[in-house]
Amino acid sequence: MTKNKCIKILIVDDHKALRDGLKVILQMEPDFLIIGEAEDGKQAIKYAQTFTPDVIIMDLDLGEMNGIQVTEQILTLQPDICVIGFSMHADPDLARDMRKAGARAYLSKSDSPDQLISAIRNGFQKSK
Repeated sequence: MTKNKCIKILIVDDHKALRDGLKVILQMEPDFLIIGEAEDGKQAIKYAQTFTPDVIIMDLDLGEMNGIQVTEQILTLQPDICVIGFSMHADPDLARDMRKAGARAYLSKSDSPDQLISAIRNGFQKSK
């Protein structure tokens, strides 16, 4: 795929080490393009508007706002973005709440990178 046909991804997580690790893993996929990273909810909302990603990988624990609130706000303005909840919490209630906010998938940070890659591709395909 050429760069303009790539899946544009925004990573939202309050831990820089995790964002950096995700970038390393995801940049190995030829059809993925990391277009930005945000460390909190306000930054995520701003970057979603600025960069218009296809997919947002959204942590739940973001400080002032949680990932559920941020997802709702982003999808109210930009309903075509695919949001994937990505958290250390493997709680079915949080997964339900994230999906209710509009996320297309919810993964635990303990899931394999292949599961995340698959969720990105599946979510992106459903948005087209």
